[in-house]
Amino acid sequence: MLRLITALLLTTCIAFSQVLNTSEAFDIKHKINTDGVEFSFKFGENIYIYKDTFNILLDGKNINNSLDMPPHEQSGEYNIIFKEFSLLVPKNLLQNDISTITLNYQGCAKNGICYRPQTKIYTISHKNGELKASEQAENTSEEVSELADDERIANELKDTNFILSLATFFGYGLLLALTPCIFPMIPILSSIIISKGGSQLETWRGFVLSLVYVVAMSLAYALAGVVASFLGLGLGGMLQNGWVLGSFALVFIGLAFSMFGFYDLRLPAKFENFISKRSQGKSSLFGVFIMGFAAALVVSPCVAAPLAGALLYIAQSGNALYGGLMLFVMGLGMGIPLLVIGASSGKILPKPGEWMDAIKAAFGFLMLAMAVWLLARTLGSGFELAGYGVIGVFMAVFFGAFEPASSAKQRVKKAIFLLLFIYSAMLLVGAFSGAKDPLKPLANFNQNTNSKEIQNELNFRSITNPTELKQAIQIAQKPVMIDFYADWCASCKELESITFTDQAVAKRLKEFELIRIDVTKQSSENDAILKEFSLIDPPALLFFKNGEQLSSKRIIGFISPEKFLEKISGI
Repeated sequence: MLRLITALLLTTCIAFSQVLNTSEAFDIKHKINTDGVEFSFKFGENIYIYKDTFNILLDGKNINNSLDMPPHEQSGEYNIIFKEFSLLVPKNLLQNDISTITLNYQGCAKNGICYRPQTKIYTISHKNGELKASEQAENTSEEVSELADDERIANELKDTNFILSLATFFGYGLLLALTPCIFPMIPILSSIIISKGGSQLETWRGFVLSLVYVVAMSLAYALAGVVASFLGLGLGGMLQNGWVLGSFALVFIGLAFSMFGFYDLRLPAKFENFISKRSQGKSSLFGVFIMGFAAALVVSPCVAAPLAGALLYIAQSGNALYGGLMLFVMGLGMGIPLLVIGASSGKILPKPGEWMDAIKAAFGFLMLAMAVWLLARTLGSGFELAGYGVIGVFMAVFFGAFEPASSAKQRVKKAIFLLLFIYSAMLLVGAFSGAKDPLKPLANFNQNTNSKEIQNELNFRSITNPTELKQAIQIAQKPVMIDFYADWCASCKELESITFTDQAVAKRLKEFELIRIDVTKQSSENDAILKEFSLIDPPALLFFKNGEQLSSKRIIGFISPEKFLEKISGI
């Protein structure tokens, strides 16, 4: 197992060790000659910049039309400059004694890596007919406080020592463990422990199973994060398609029916005997490892500020090993609740017998619910509510909701499952009424609910391609908020149901033009929009004013109504 983990980490480092950092990708030099100030641009291998982002400002005024701009070529929807070139700012434009030339540009590599927008500022002294030029040093000390959360974390990774960074990202993982991202992992791990023997397991054995699961989960976050940051898109999003989700849903259905006792999931007898002799139980650990690795990729694709910050750092610096280790440690922090469950399995689970069979059946229904939850990402909220409703009805009947009860204990049990039956029926009714939230299945029957009124008032405009988005930002008469959303994103739904339905937030958002980019389904246009704004996956909220992005207001992940209002103050 250790050799497998080491090999995967080494493979990642080798695969991405050649990624160029910003200074290597864009090498800009300047020199004075008799005609003016000449800037030479040299690109790293397979690097290019976007023509639309390349602007030269003289004392704050765009002078592109006054210069001999470099040639460009069409690449898809964009015009790009990919050949090295020199650019002369003529002396006759430099009339002031002291002038400032600002170079703005943004580029990518042909393998999909995109760099953040870059700015270089030069001070030009023009006295007694002589020119002198000097590049201004970047003033990062004043900018750090104005960076978005993900940018701030990326900068912290650059400036903080290794041990402190590890501790910080472990703490971020603990915080993420309190979000919906980690919840789906709990029934999966619990069902694994149940299937391996339940309370017959010694405490150390349950802990080992959960540790292998958490290490696999952490490694998946690290590898997926490194790959995603270099490809310029979220690997989690790539996995959110019908074929992948359907395959994993079938796995959960298969696990569920094994919990019901229809069959035992076992390897062929000869192969199992061979494995047991050779590995003495390691094969089961390998299965747990594979389950943890796969579940992390498919079950819980969440992006929060710590994760986005680490991805941004990797993309900017090219340091895959350092960034990957931070993500791995963050995954370990996220897995602490799972380790607690594994370590206590021998104490909290019942002894073998009738109760154990009941617990296994309950986890079987949980596995079916997980299958519905996965498929709902492509089939929609209506399917999700209907699926939960059907499962709840079967579960209530299975556990005796309509059977006679002779003892007080049986009557309590019957009452509990009758309530489950009623709630499941409400879910079915809600599904056909168009409800979306399993916690509010009958919301559509109450026309006076505040949240429904607020959601109707918040008129999000849906945009699906980069060109239309740019036009909408430029012609907007009000500040713009762009909401990057996906049906499979738990934090996106939290934003929608908690933050945006807050009355104070809704009132404030009336002052904005609201745009929603739905990236539920992977497409070239969605990938292009995400790459345009250096995003990996949703949720993300971006703000624009007068056509310019307010980078310091950028929000990654869920944010409470109070903090949201604080964040957007001053726009």
